[in-house]
Amino acid sequence: MSLDTGLSELIKRIYSAAGDPAVWDEIIVEIFQRVRCCAGISVLLELPQLHLVKCRIYGPPHVGYCVEEYSARYKLNPTLIWASKNRDKRFCDSRAALEPAEYQSHPFVTWAAETFGASFWITGFTAPTSGAHFCLSPFFPDDSEDRSEDLKLFRLLFDHVECALRLRNKPFSEESARALIRLSDEGAVENTSRGARRMLEQQSAIYICNDRLCSAGYLQQNIIDRTVEKIITSEDAVRRPTAVQIKHDRGRPWIVVFRPVTETLGPFGRVSRKVDVELLDRIPAMARLDVIQSLFDLTGRELQVLRLLAHGHSIDSLSATIEISRNTTRTHLRSIYAKTRTSSQVELMQLCSGLNNATSVPDEADLELLN
Repeated sequence: MSLDTGLSELIKRIYSAAGDPAVWDEIIVEIFQRVRCCAGISVLLELPQLHLVKCRIYGPPHVGYCVEEYSARYKLNPTLIWASKNRDKRFCDSRAALEPAEYQSHPFVTWAAETFGASFWITGFTAPTSGAHFCLSPFFPDDSEDRSEDLKLFRLLFDHVECALRLRNKPFSEESARALIRLSDEGAVENTSRGARRMLEQQSAIYICNDRLCSAGYLQQNIIDRTVEKIITSEDAVRRPTAVQIKHDRGRPWIVVFRPVTETLGPFGRVSRKVDVELLDRIPAMARLDVIQSLFDLTGRELQVLRLLAHGHSIDSLSATIEISRNTTRTHLRSIYAKTRTSSQVELMQLCSGLNNATSVPDEADLELLN
C-alpha cells in the first residue's frame, strides 16, 4: 500500500486538527470514504461497563437511522462487547467476535444489514481519555470484493488518529521532579508528581485535604478556589497560565501556577477541562516569562521589554529592536517597576531570576486573582 499525495495530506490534517470538532468530522468522513465503507460510527465508550457517552453516525442520507436507535442497540454490538473483555487490544473484526454459526442471525448484525446494507465492520479502540475510549467503526457492504487493502488502510489511518489524540491529551507524569498537581474537571486532586509530594511533605503553604487543594486562611483559600473555578468553567482555551502568590508563615510566599488542560476526543470536541497546578517556592527564572506575566499582570509590550532586558539589551538597543522611542521604553520600564515593586533593573533581574531572597510580600488586600 503506497501513500499518494491525498492520503499524505489527510495524515497531516489528522495531526493539525487539534480540538476543532468540525475539522475532525471532515477527517472522519474522509477516512470512511478512503476505506470505501458504506457507513461508519464513532463512539465514546466507558469500558468495561459498556456505558455509552456519545456517538455519531455517518451514513447514506436515505437510510432512516437515528442516534437514539443506535443508543438502544449498542450493547448488542459484538465488537464493543469484545472490547470490554479485551481492553489491551486495539482492533476487532465483527466476524471474529462471533461464532460463524450465530453471525448471520445475530440481532446487531441484522440491524447493521438493514440500516446500512453492511455485512461486517471493524472497530478501532484508543486508550482511554477521562475514562472514555474513542472507537471508530467503518461498516462494509456485502460483496465479494477483497477488502484486505481497505482494512489495512483503516488500521494505518486509525493509528494516526490515536497518535494525534494522544499527543493532544498528554498524560500526567507522576514521576516528574516538578511540583505538579492534576485537578479533575470538578476541582478534585487526581494526581500528584514526585516533586509535589516532596514539597508538600516539607512545607505547608498548601496542603491536600479530602482531595482538595487547601491553604491556611480564608483569603488564600478563596484565591485558589476562584482560580480553579474560572479555569474549569471557561469555554475559551486560556493559553497562558494564571499565577498567584500564597502567603504563609514560613518565609516568602509561594507562587502557584494554574494551567488549563483541555482533553478532547476528535469529533466530540472537549471532553473535560482539567487543571495542572505547579507549586514554586520562589519566582521562576526568566525562561518562565509566561508565569511572570500573569503574576504581575504585565501587558504584552511590557513582557517584551522585560524579555529583552533579560537578554542583556540596553535601553537604546531595546528601543531600536522593537522600534519604539527611548521615552516610550522608559515609560514601559516605569510601569514594570511599579507592578513588580522594584526600583532598578538590577532589582528587576534579581526578582525574575529567583535570586532575590528578600522579595516583598504584598498585603492581603493586594492578593487578588491575577489574569
